Amino acid sequence: MLPGGRAVLFTVHGTGADNAQVAVLNLETGQRKTLIRGGSQAEYVETGHLVYAAAGSLRAVRFDPVRLEVLGDAVPVLEDVDMGPATGAADFSVSRTGSLVYMPRGPAGPAETRSLVWVNRQGREEPIQAPPRAFFALRLSPDGMHVALDIRDQENDIWVWGFARQTLTRLTFDSGADVFPVWTPDGRRIVFRGGRDNNLFWRLADGTGTEEQISMAGYYPQFAMSFSPDGKSLVITEQKANNDLSLIVMGGKGQPMPLVQTTFTEGLAEISPDGRWLAYQSNESGQDQIYVRPFPDVNSGRWQVSSSGGTKPVWARGGRELFYVDGAGALTTVPVVTSPAFSAGTPVKLFGTQYFSAVQARSYDVAPDGQRFLMIKDMPASGQNTTQALASMVVVLNWVEEMKARLP
Repeated sequence: MLPGGRAVLFTVHGTGADNAQVAVLNLETGQRKTLIRGGSQAEYVETGHLVYAAAGSLRAVRFDPVRLEVLGDAVPVLEDVDMGPATGAADFSVSRTGSLVYMPRGPAGPAETRSLVWVNRQGREEPIQAPPRAFFALRLSPDGMHVALDIRDQENDIWVWGFARQTLTRLTFDSGADVFPVWTPDGRRIVFRGGRDNNLFWRLADGTGTEEQISMAGYYPQFAMSFSPDGKSLVITEQKANNDLSLIVMGGKGQPMPLVQTTFTEGLAEISPDGRWLAYQSNESGQDQIYVRPFPDVNSGRWQVSSSGGTKPVWARGGRELFYVDGAGALTTVPVVTSPAFSAGTPVKLFGTQYFSAVQARSYDVAPDGQRFLMIKDMPASGQNTTQALASMVVVLNWVEEMKARLP
């Protein structure tokens, strides 16, 4: 919001950050106009400037908040700011007193140095020969022979690692961010959120053919969560002010139907192997916990499974265990009975918190035999120890004086 409350700055997203635009909306007249092309996330500084992100740097330009006009040319004022390649979101903020806080974009930060490892129930690791990449989320194929990977690097695409041939193959090539892969129950296709808009797409897992749109998102971004065992239904998360769970009937029009929709935030749902139960996380208690409901009649019952916080539920293939990440970040198992009614036993921690855990994404999976877990592990960058490889924030006091000195 600009001073006086009569106008607001906003970003218009394009296909990648380079095509984003900074625009302004006059709340009194309803008129909008583009101020900057190829920029994003503008902040107004009370010295009469706009600071915005472009190509991994911050730029500044003089701005008239009354006429809502840019004055003169923009100049670079800070290099190497951490910035999302697809959205243009940048990690910076300028205070009213003229200080700047930002996260630097390093040449070899932790996002570039994650590895894949198998971990057994006793916490012993077995390395996987996949090359270190910016692994973010993953899903094992139904037969356990491949893993679909959401890799958050400059391309933001879905890749597939084959355990037998030890090959990493790129599946998507869109200029936007293709994220959150999920296998179909027959293992033939992989569903993902496409980078062009809010819709879901799928394509053959071997990379042949072309991708096909399978949902009609409308306003809210969608993320695939879990298929029913027969492949006829897909549970998704719709990203609203409070995330809700919805259902898409495959072969239909792709329009989401309400499933679990409350005033709380639900997500990361998974249907049980017998198709009768839905495990998911919700913050209805004030903390994320794991709950189970009957499926598809989700309103006919509800059980809390976790006791000390819980996210990212995964069913064992036999349906007699639920795994999840507890509130302290430890992988946890709980025995469950699913027939004739549902009941849960006492949660037991398996191993600790040293593995990467993405927010609102499944960053681990369970092998078909239930004895090993595929985990993502942060690795220190070359020549650095783990502490040095962690992301850092930089604060620059009185930064606006430096900014003004760089402007003509």
